[in-house]
Amino acid sequence: MIAFSIILANAVGILVHFMNKQLDRWINWRQLFFSRFFIGFIITLTAACSFIFLIGYLTVAIVYQLNVSEFYLRWQEEIWKLGILSLIILFIYEVFYGWFYSYRYYASTQVDKLKSDRLQMELQYESLKSQISPHYLFNCLNTISSLLYKDTLAAEEFIRRMADTFRYVIDNHNHKLVLLSDELAFVKSYYYLMKVRYKEHLKLEINIPSGVMDTLVPPLTIQMLIENAVKHNDISKEHEVFIYVFAQDNTKIIVSSTKTKSSDHRESFHVGLTNIKNRYSFFTKDKVNVKDGEKFVVELPVIKPVLASRKQFNGNVNLMSSV
Repeated sequence: MIAFSIILANAVGILVHFMNKQLDRWINWRQLFFSRFFIGFIITLTAACSFIFLIGYLTVAIVYQLNVSEFYLRWQEEIWKLGILSLIILFIYEVFYGWFYSYRYYASTQVDKLKSDRLQMELQYESLKSQISPHYLFNCLNTISSLLYKDTLAAEEFIRRMADTFRYVIDNHNHKLVLLSDELAFVKSYYYLMKVRYKEHLKLEINIPSGVMDTLVPPLTIQMLIENAVKHNDISKEHEVFIYVFAQDNTKIIVSSTKTKSSDHRESFHVGLTNIKNRYSFFTKDKVNVKDGEKFVVELPVIKPVLASRKQFNGNVNLMSSV
């Protein structure tokens, strides 16, 4: 009987475990915790008691040749004790099962969040790294050197604008999102630096309504698209490049640039676009669309802050929603 009890207890344990796994598929602990707990407790208790009674009756009936009534009368006290014991054990089991499920969900959520944050920071680092590269700094210093002998006022303005770009990079190196108005102010400073180099052959026009200015973008997104247009086109008097930044239906920010000739660095171009797409994927389900035709056009989905507070949105994904 001891061996039989051990085998029966393990069989009941397997049955209860299997039923809980099935219930996990039908009822979500996270959405309906108490409903899942009580439904699971009632179903597993009913199944376990029925299974124990059925197996016990069949076993005893074979040995003692008893019918159901006789079996119940003879083992009535044991049956009730076993039922109460099963109730207590299964209640404790469901409590711990729900607690461990919640813990596993919390742990996995935290791990996913850490992985997501790390990936975002890696993508952020890659985009910021290009703005503080020695090559970029060397070009800026070389331009300043040439301006000092030609136009000191222009050199002073260039230094101020360059300082603005580096300040923006430093201030936002750990921010996942920034205001579009701040990004565009940075873009204007960056465009000034490029305009000194390319004169009137590089033109930028920004037409964004005020209602979109308080939306959010990953830092350096628009600047990276403008930089790509500069890097991957031959800009000269014969080949002018025009870049137009505008909003469409207040749901998309579009960066359109003319093309002068095929790029020799398409791979690096795709790396930048992939970086932008990956960063946007953390904040919205809407896709970043790329159209490479007569013009190179990139459509960025608008991201709106749920709470209208500048201090609250920096680095907090939960406060964002896409249009």
